[in-house]
Amino acid sequence: RGLCAVRAGETVSSDTVLKGDNVLRVLSDNAEVSVLVADATEVVQDAQTRHNLSITATVAMGRSLIGGLLLAAFKAEGDAVQLKFNGRGPLGDMLVIAGQDGFVKGRVSNTGLEIEPKADGSPDIATAIGKGALEVIRSNTNPYMPFYKPYTGVVPIQTGEVAEDIAYYLAASEQTSSAIGLGVVLNTDGTVKKAGGWHIQVLPMASEETLKGLEANIQGLGSTTDLLAQGTPTIDIARLLLLGLADVETATFSLVPKYGPCEDEDLENRMKRAISAMGKEEVDKILEENQGVVEISCDFCRVTKRYDSSQVEEMFLAEPQANASE
Repeated sequence: RGLCAVRAGETVSSDTVLKGDNVLRVLSDNAEVSVLVADATEVVQDAQTRHNLSITATVAMGRSLIGGLLLAAFKAEGDAVQLKFNGRGPLGDMLVIAGQDGFVKGRVSNTGLEIEPKADGSPDIATAIGKGALEVIRSNTNPYMPFYKPYTGVVPIQTGEVAEDIAYYLAASEQTSSAIGLGVVLNTDGTVKKAGGWHIQVLPMASEETLKGLEANIQGLGSTTDLLAQGTPTIDIARLLLLGLADVETATFSLVPKYGPCEDEDLENRMKRAISAMGKEEVDKILEENQGVVEISCDFCRVTKRYDSSQVEEMFLAEPQANASE
């Protein structure tokens, strides 16, 4: 797969303004607080373009993509997080999958949904998602961690604004003290101007002094959306969140997030595996019914590929050889 974390482990100076999407992780001086800050503008724009999302759907999926990214980034190799909003609102179900390497992808049922905005003119995401349940699955695909068991948590959707729902899940299901802010700012033509967010995780042994300082910083931060609209760099948002708790001169870890993986080679391999998994008899029926062509699509990348009977035959002929070499 195309490497996403091209700056992983590189320190980022507070004087450096990173160009393009990035995720930073900064620790407080006493190591009691971990802060992740993300600029995912290009990721959300990519999602909007691929899925032809409306304004409402862009903001809803954008917040969810950033939320998933912040929960998964910098975890153990192979770790992945899946967020599924099973809302009863007109937006329908929304699913996001994010990996520790910075890849994130998603899909939503009603991509073209537009509803009346709120009084302040902002998209009414709470009404779009509606009441229902948020399901979170943590898993690991690393073959060197065979004893890792996927963990699933389900909580009621609290507000439908996404950030509050994720924070509630972390407190109720994972017993994690945290705070999260997400925002998507659009241009007048509906394209993505800025998208990002932050996630604070407080360690269990954090002192009362640390908690008070952190609470004051969060209250003084203001609107995440306003910060993004002003073009505030990720390192500066980290500094505001850790004011008095850390001399934020550098970010210890950084990575570049990306929508996907949707690279052609990766898609090709996944689609071939999906065809093989159907079995030759089932695939032969499809070929017969569909004029000698098998068509398969990726709901996340919005890419469709077509394979003729000779290509399908090659897949099944190659399968025993692949198994023998494993």
